[in-house]
Amino acid sequence: MLALAVRNTRKLVRAMVREQNIRLGRFFTKKEQAALMASLFTLPTSETVSVLDPGAGTGILSAAIAERLAASGKVQEIRLTCYETDPLFLPMLRDNLERIRKKCRHDYHVRISYTVLEENYLLARADRLRPRAADKQPAGEFDLLIMNPPRALMQTDSPEYTAARRLCSGETDLAFLFAAAAVTDLRAGGEAVMLLPVVLSSAAYLEKIRRFLFSRTVLTALHLFLNRSDSDRLLDDARKNMILALRRDSLPPELVRISTSYGDSADIHTLMRVDYASVIRGDERSILLLKSPEEAKILDIVSQFPCTLSSLGLRMRTGLTIESRYPSLLHNQPIEGAVPLIHPGSIQLGQIAFPRPGVKNQYLMAQVPSILQKNKNMLFIKRIPAKSDKKALFCGAYLASQLPRYRYISTHNKLNYIDYRDDREMDFNLLYGLFTVLNSSLYGKYYQVVSKSKQINATEFDSLPLPSADALRNMGARLALQRVFSEKACDNILLAQMRSGKL
Repeated sequence: MLALAVRNTRKLVRAMVREQNIRLGRFFTKKEQAALMASLFTLPTSETVSVLDPGAGTGILSAAIAERLAASGKVQEIRLTCYETDPLFLPMLRDNLERIRKKCRHDYHVRISYTVLEENYLLARADRLRPRAADKQPAGEFDLLIMNPPRALMQTDSPEYTAARRLCSGETDLAFLFAAAAVTDLRAGGEAVMLLPVVLSSAAYLEKIRRFLFSRTVLTALHLFLNRSDSDRLLDDARKNMILALRRDSLPPELVRISTSYGDSADIHTLMRVDYASVIRGDERSILLLKSPEEAKILDIVSQFPCTLSSLGLRMRTGLTIESRYPSLLHNQPIEGAVPLIHPGSIQLGQIAFPRPGVKNQYLMAQVPSILQKNKNMLFIKRIPAKSDKKALFCGAYLASQLPRYRYISTHNKLNYIDYRDDREMDFNLLYGLFTVLNSSLYGKYYQVVSKSKQINATEFDSLPLPSADALRNMGARLALQRVFSEKACDNILLAQMRSGKL
């Protein structure tokens, strides 16, 4: 059935002129992806199953789920509802559904009844996206929902945007609005499988939609399509689409099934099960895209660290000086009235080297109090790692005693720095212990897994797990004795501390 629907769809695409051919090809779900999506459902125990396919196109996903249900031998009747408005697709959609109906009856002795609704699905569900008392809505009527929604950026004056305005923060892709509307059509315990853009996982402007989705459903499975490099090595970044499997329920599962494949292929490369709380994170309900068992293991290890910057009384802040705002205050030499301006390039081999030969604008006239800070022990981290940097966390430990003649210094805006919230000075061992952890390969990989951006976000960093103050000071004392600030040295010290069980 799936092969039949795909074959007929290809005929439709080939019948168009070349320009339309290219445009149309992007609309349709690939055969392998459709089969994978259908496989993510838990087969219902009832003999009659209701299925919804909003934005059905030519019926590829309808064919995939019908074939899965019919072949299971557990289902006697499938009630299929499809929404589609494109006049180019409608004749083939009906033709495919009729062929599927006959094939199900002939090959599997399963009855299929189908309804094709020629109306805008999102506008038909507009009332469910508007605020209601206590924001509660009754469950829908469908057992299963399968969807590769249409993609289009909705202008703020469009009817679709108006219908879902409460969920939008600026122009929003129609696919996400479809997803929000669709979950309201599921009965209690009903399941949905959706092919959606990866940006949904963490984009700040989509937080309202994530909250809407995960206030009504729980995530049961996630599939990522990963890039493959020329050297046949797996890259860290996911492709533009992902598959989400959701269940209409208020009680999340203990584990989420995560799978990956290369390119747009549906051939499973990795399969793992991860704690739900590790995947759906924080009040913003972001989705952590774990791409390998190694990443899952790193997440599990670091998540057991007992403290955070906030609980330790520490904070990360962004450097104070944006050079372009104060060109007249910048100098290359230590003239009277100037203070050191610490640059990202000042980080050398885990420490701060100042001044650096040949570097411009290393001094700042102390005329603007808001860009000055006390000269005290701090940990510096590049806020925007350079392309040549091989790690995400590029750190340098700074001691106030390095520049004893200065009461104040300033920091470049492309640096972040960590110190105490109450303006105390960090003690020597705590500073070096913090450097040991953040400079380790384990923590660097952890940050790459959980970070939503290549830039180091100070707010995000405040809640990341860290060892206790005692453990940090113990590691810092060891590093100070060694006086070797390499990643390998930090790895050895952190590993020894972890083995001691005193974190």
